[in-house]
Amino acid sequence: MKKNNFVVRYRTFFLIAVLFSGVLISCTEKDEDLVKPKTITDIILQNDQFSILREIIKSVEMQDALRAGEVTLFAPSDAAFRKSGITASTIISQRDSAISFVNNHIVKDYKQFSDLKTENLKAVNNQILTVKKTADSTVTVNGALITTKNIKADNGVIHVVDAVLKK
Repeated sequence: MKKNNFVVRYRTFFLIAVLFSGVLISCTEKDEDLVKPKTITDIILQNDQFSILREIIKSVEMQDALRAGEVTLFAPSDAAFRKSGITASTIISQRDSAISFVNNHIVKDYKQFSDLKTENLKAVNNQILTVKKTADSTVTVNGALITTKNIKADNGVIHVVDAVLKK
């Protein structure tokens, strides 16, 4: 009887130890299991409405520049580029002007739509962006209407505009 009782206790202890070890091992996080936050660059690279902007950003290698810091990007959609009559190839043809073009759409501060008011903002390329907010809460930046607001990213916010921001 004592021998049989010992075997039952041993098996029970062993079963509990194995189950506890299994639970501990399965709870460890792996890098591939973690959901990584999306930066502004990630959103632009993955969203099809920004294919022209994506091409420009890739050509001037500005992906890392849009991953750092708290910024606001006034992103023209593909429709905005077509409306403005601008193609990626015309902007990419001169690297310095392409960098300046992208920087003209970036403000270093984090500005949610509710934070925008009639004011002047300084773009990364030191150009002044004129923001106008009307009584019906529509907001334009250098005459371009914000059509989609507050696309949140890990390092800032994107507002989609219906035209390319002119200098």
